[in-house]
Amino acid sequence: MLVFPPQVLARISPDLSLQRHLSLGVRPSLRGFTEFRDVGISDGNLSRHSVECKNKTSNNIIGSNVLKSGNTFAVTTITASVVEEALVDKAGAEKGPARKKYGTVYPVVEVERGRVERGRGGIPTDEEMILSQRLHDAISASGLIPSDALDVVCGMKTAGSDGQSTVLYPEDYADDDEAAKILSLNDRRKWSYCLHAKIEVFSRDGPLFELCWNSLMYALQIVKLPRVYMDERAADLKIPVRTRGRNAMIKEAYDLKFDPLRSTTLDLNKSNIAYASGFGVIDLDNESRLEPGEDDMAVEIPDKVLLADLEGEAEEASIMSTLSLVGSPGGQFTSISLVGGGSQITSDMIKSSLLHAKERSKDLANKA
Repeated sequence: MLVFPPQVLARISPDLSLQRHLSLGVRPSLRGFTEFRDVGISDGNLSRHSVECKNKTSNNIIGSNVLKSGNTFAVTTITASVVEEALVDKAGAEKGPARKKYGTVYPVVEVERGRVERGRGGIPTDEEMILSQRLHDAISASGLIPSDALDVVCGMKTAGSDGQSTVLYPEDYADDDEAAKILSLNDRRKWSYCLHAKIEVFSRDGPLFELCWNSLMYALQIVKLPRVYMDERAADLKIPVRTRGRNAMIKEAYDLKFDPLRSTTLDLNKSNIAYASGFGVIDLDNESRLEPGEDDMAVEIPDKVLLADLEGEAEEASIMSTLSLVGSPGGQFTSISLVGGGSQITSDMIKSSLLHAKERSKDLANKA
């Protein structure tokens, strides 16, 4: 009879290894059924606003987070760009689609698996694209980022009589008529910030949505948007354009620049800050259970168990019925995802997962 050590059995038959661990009342990671992994966070000194950042003027990262959960790391960096929005004309009609009430983030997830071609611009996998889209949709539906918080209040760079250049912002010269006249040159256009997030995952050891969401949530809370200004000389710049002999059209050109010295904090809806928790449900197979020895203590195990924070190849590959909950410390849930697989998710398990997710969210919020 062949006898395999636990490490080998977990490789050749992860489902059997998981069943045998659960029959003894423990998980392969030796955690309890509803016990979560410990989480450690830092900003990694990647952002231009980090205390120990040495390239504040050339660094374009405006928010960052490094999250460690078990053996897995998620590194999130946030950058920003500026996009032009449609203006509202005098009659009150908007020249373009209706503006959404809440903004979002455009994430790109990269799961590092040691592939050489990935670092050379290889195409993303299906899992990475689906995860990126899911994060984008969840942020948009959460109501976390008000659209007004992404509005650009543009400044103007002007040269004084002494030849010195100065950047004027509306809040600095509220009672100065001359400055207000200069700043009025940019009223013909409206811009807003667009947030981009890059999330790199190292040493992947389980489902990734909850890990990436929590890292992104921590990074967004420390984002500082750089102020934007334009050059006074380019404010009225118009370029004639002629296309295939047609009449000349006038194209306005604006040269917007980020101010490396001034920034403003991203105003989030604090009540909508939420953290993600994952759960799985699995049926226990009586045929896979180990026979208790004479000296073994009897452990009563139900026929169906709820596992929190799935970890390892055995749990991820063997558990098809999963729950993913995004909730605030106050118990308000912005996203609930249930995937039915081989095991039925009972109402009692859903109630239990909601309670555990609320406590988990409180714990993660205290680390921010």
